[in-house]
Amino acid sequence: MSEQKVVWITGASSGIGEALARVMARDGWRVYASARRADRLETLAAELTAERPGADLRPLVLDVTDRAATAAAVARIFEESGRLDQAVLNAGIYWPQMATAFRADDVHEMFRVNVGGIAEGLEAILPRMIEAGAGGRICLMGSTAGYRGLPTAPAYSGTKAAVIAMGESLKPELDHLGLVLQVACPGFVKSEASETNAFPMPMLMETEDAAQAFYRGLTGHNRFEITFPKTFAQIFKTMMSLPYWLFFAAMRPLAPKLGEDAAPK
Repeated sequence: MSEQKVVWITGASSGIGEALARVMARDGWRVYASARRADRLETLAAELTAERPGADLRPLVLDVTDRAATAAAVARIFEESGRLDQAVLNAGIYWPQMATAFRADDVHEMFRVNVGGIAEGLEAILPRMIEAGAGGRICLMGSTAGYRGLPTAPAYSGTKAAVIAMGESLKPELDHLGLVLQVACPGFVKSEASETNAFPMPMLMETEDAAQAFYRGLTGHNRFEITFPKTFAQIFKTMMSLPYWLFFAAMRPLAPKLGEDAAPK
């Protein structure tokens, strides 16, 4: 069994997943980086090796909605490394949705990836991590968008609310089993997904800064929720307690006006 700490990160070909993979590989972790885009993962591994010889990032091409492939990926991790200290189930998709162009298929697809992909990952890792005993850590990717429904994000907000609730449901039992379960709820972070937003994004974080904050949350405490930027998350927490009339008054200026086009998928 490897003495090196091992992490599996899904959605690692871009955005915060890629940045977190870089941070953890630089800090000495063996990183299994998963995504569908093999070329992006190979480039990431090559860049890290050139930057820091000895960096251990291993591409693990995967569609997180494929149950058999997910099980095989996790089996490979344990066969090669004999352990999994941290899983970060981060893969997700997003594009804006407007009421004037609402499609049920958009909802189904986001739930398939953002919620179903996490469920497939959990099914694959939980038996092995429970068998390995206390000390394992799992993080699910939520969002502040899961706190309340946001304009132009009916499907995305719904998926993230579901992820948060899934984590809340699992945590008490996993506490008894000695596993640490966390949910990450970031605000706006620069990424391919956030570039599709046609509105101002307050407190938008640079991807590298967000990854550093994410890493501190994964390794610095066992609290259920990891949030960044803190101020933005606190504002949204406050909004959770607002009565509907006040919440909708605050959201109304963010809603698209008649005739505005939704950003492309």
